[in-house]
Amino acid sequence: MLSKMQKQEVMTGLLQLGLSNNEVAVYLAILENGDSTIPSLSLVTGLSRGTVYDITEKLKAKGFVHEIKKGKRRALVAENPTNKLYSLLDSKHADLQKSKNVVEKILPTINVLHGGRDFKPEIRVYEGEEGFRQVWDEIFSYEGRNFLSIARIETFQKFMGEDFLAEIQQRKAKLAFTSRAINENSAVAQTLKSDDKKYARETRLAPLGFQFPSSEIIFGDKIAMFSTREENIIVVIESKDFAQTHRVYFEMMWGMLEK
Repeated sequence: MLSKMQKQEVMTGLLQLGLSNNEVAVYLAILENGDSTIPSLSLVTGLSRGTVYDITEKLKAKGFVHEIKKGKRRALVAENPTNKLYSLLDSKHADLQKSKNVVEKILPTINVLHGGRDFKPEIRVYEGEEGFRQVWDEIFSYEGRNFLSIARIETFQKFMGEDFLAEIQQRKAKLAFTSRAINENSAVAQTLKSDDKKYARETRLAPLGFQFPSSEIIFGDKIAMFSTREENIIVVIESKDFAQTHRVYFEMMWGMLEK
């Protein structure tokens, strides 16, 4: 018998694999109780018999369960979970590979269309954690694989938490991005600076007393500006002129700071 925590972990995993809440409930009931009938599943799950019947048909179609005959009654039995889950994983991997192949095939043409239009500066505003992640996805999609940053590290931590800051660093290393950073001087910033070599980064710290309420990342022809958690916005400016101007500001400060 699974503990409450184990059961919740399994339920969460099955939901992530694409099953609905009711499908998970019925599937787990079959796994726990063995050969199961529609009435018994209805009793265990609290779902109506009609609903249970519909769900078991879906689970059969997806290959999670099959039907057997025991005398005059029909019962539902779970397929081997190991075989089924690995088969599902292989299927999802194959679908992902197909999607990747499609993207690789059409992307050059799409980029030609996109690059052929007259360039117009653009400003986009994002909010909250979802916006924060979207902007970092955009930063890490930059083909130049480098960026400049002026930041208060605590702003990032407060916005998304320490775990996401670690995730950013790991993703940056995995994608072989390089960066230079000017950070507000703090204990956290000094700790990050000690890991510069590990993350292909070079950091210089602002003099004590100089504070950056907001932070910014300069990448390509874009600037991503992150507010504090209180203001809760991220602004992305796509402009060659603005990006170049901010690069000049960065280089001026960089040249005046100690290594």
